[in-house]
Amino acid sequence: MRRKQASRQGIHHFAEVNTSRSRGLSVRQPRHSWYNNDMVLRLPSGRLSARRTPGSEMMIALILVIAIVAIPFLAAPWLIIDDAADTADAIIVLGGEAYPPNRTIHALELYRQQRAPVVVFTGGAQPGRPSETSSAQVALRYAVARGLPPDVTLLADGAQSTYDEATLVRDLVATYGWRSLVIVTDPYHTRRAVRTFRALIPEAHITASAAPFLAPCPDRWRCGARLWRYAASELVKMGFYRLYYDVPLP
Repeated sequence: MRRKQASRQGIHHFAEVNTSRSRGLSVRQPRHSWYNNDMVLRLPSGRLSARRTPGSEMMIALILVIAIVAIPFLAAPWLIIDDAADTADAIIVLGGEAYPPNRTIHALELYRQQRAPVVVFTGGAQPGRPSETSSAQVALRYAVARGLPPDVTLLADGAQSTYDEATLVRDLVATYGWRSLVIVTDPYHTRRAVRTFRALIPEAHITASAAPFLAPCPDRWRCGARLWRYAASELVKMGFYRLYYDVPLP
């Protein structure tokens, strides 16, 4: 009697296996209790497929959110390059600054310290706006009105990006034979700016002098939000420059 029951169970198990194989997959029974929430299937290709539990998906989403929030704060100090030498052939003021114009004010201080004999203002106008509203011309007028001699200034007008600015300055380097430049821009912009200029003007020694932000923060939360916004934006732009312009990141 026991033999008949065993044989019937074997026939029943054999029929289930054959039915599963006829459908193109075989069911593997879990060996451990922690597999009970997942059904492990072996596909015809031999790969295993498992259903994710809702808890694991929530954990992955939480890790992603924490990374998105934390990475800009952790990368912010790395983005800053402030290695300007004592003197250089020219000070390059990058465009796109807000008000108050921290880059122009910082360049004025460097010139008064006799760090370079020439100050170059870069940056174009917004699309559809007249040329006299360009970042370069606005910064030049601001600096001259505050004592910068006009005969020590140059314009590299028309740029719409940091890459464009480096391209225009490269022409000035070839014309005037400059061997060293100091880039003046916002702190978190310095790494991308220096890497771009070094990639396009390898014959010149490129350094940076970070222009401190002059607009005060009402509280530490807004300061933190500003830091995160600047750092996150720069990380995205650096990735784009690496992929599109082949500008090295380190």
